[in-house]
Amino acid sequence: MHASDDDLDRVNRRIVTLLTVGIWIGIFIAGLWPFNFIPNNGVRWLPAGLHFDGYGQVYSSAPMVLLGDAKGFRSATVEIVFTPAQSYQTASTFFSLVKKDDPSFGIGQSVTDLFVEGSFIGPHGELVPKLWIDHVCDQGKELFVTVTLSSQHVDVYIDGRPAISFSGTTHSGNISGNIIVGHSPNSGERWNGTVARVAILPGAFDASEIGVRYEQWIRTRHLDRDVNHEGAAYEFVTPTVGFVRNIGEIGPYLTVPKTFRSFKPTVLEWPDRLNRSVVIDAIINVAGFIPFGLGTCVCLRLWTRWNISRCIAMTILAGASVSLGIELLQVLLPTRDSSLADLVTNIMGATIGAGTTIIGK
Repeated sequence: MHASDDDLDRVNRRIVTLLTVGIWIGIFIAGLWPFNFIPNNGVRWLPAGLHFDGYGQVYSSAPMVLLGDAKGFRSATVEIVFTPAQSYQTASTFFSLVKKDDPSFGIGQSVTDLFVEGSFIGPHGELVPKLWIDHVCDQGKELFVTVTLSSQHVDVYIDGRPAISFSGTTHSGNISGNIIVGHSPNSGERWNGTVARVAILPGAFDASEIGVRYEQWIRTRHLDRDVNHEGAAYEFVTPTVGFVRNIGEIGPYLTVPKTFRSFKPTVLEWPDRLNRSVVIDAIINVAGFIPFGLGTCVCLRLWTRWNISRCIAMTILAGASVSLGIELLQVLLPTRDSSLADLVTNIMGATIGAGTTIIGK
């Protein structure tokens, strides 16, 4: 006894519908997993310092302020001792000074490169967003980085030796703000490195003083307080709970929170730089929404009397709506990123999937 054509159509319709519902559910799970709205702060103490497990931060609850000179410019020296993230394929700022939720100065890692950002002004008035030091993070060893900022130069030293010298300056107000170490305040990119020391000190040190400070750190893993530089200094050498004490003269303590939060949640942010991680995410997003587009369009054809063009148009609209909903919900998830690039590539995937129904028509 054979089933009627109507019975076969009904069974096929149900199978396709169940598969499509499963794809929709899978898309939402993949977009919002692990549904962790209050994640733990990903930090742990190591002999080399405080390690950041991707989503981890320490920060000051009050701003660090350096007094200006007679002309109002705030010359300063920033020190950070850190071990780079290994097998790193993206870019993230791991030290920031933040004013009104916007970073004004930062130091970060991009693959194997180091960068310093601070809206630098060149000798001809041109704006230089970042200064780059190539391939200094590729060995995975601890680096002692010193950045001096004055009214004429921005100089970067690596392990007590000059790395780059930039004939320009930065806005005076950039050398102050709330201190954030670890996960970038304006980026969802994870950083898995270790920080042993951070200092923000008034005055631009010269090469000889920087060399002396580096040698002392190598010998003792501690820098004595210098009364001539009464700024803020933090050494992540002894495990503490809840805060890291400022061993300098001026500046707040750093808070080590129990939970991780995003200082400035991003809404549909476009990547500022094309790298391997962005490309891989784009491929995954397109591939993930192709089954969504195919299944949704076939379901519309089976359950409605719409023509193929209308089914494709409604499928693309559904893909855009679902993707937009996921990206907006990700704003509430500190460990997820609301990305405009994800929205665009998801729509592309849904369009490709819906378009394949024309082939099988």
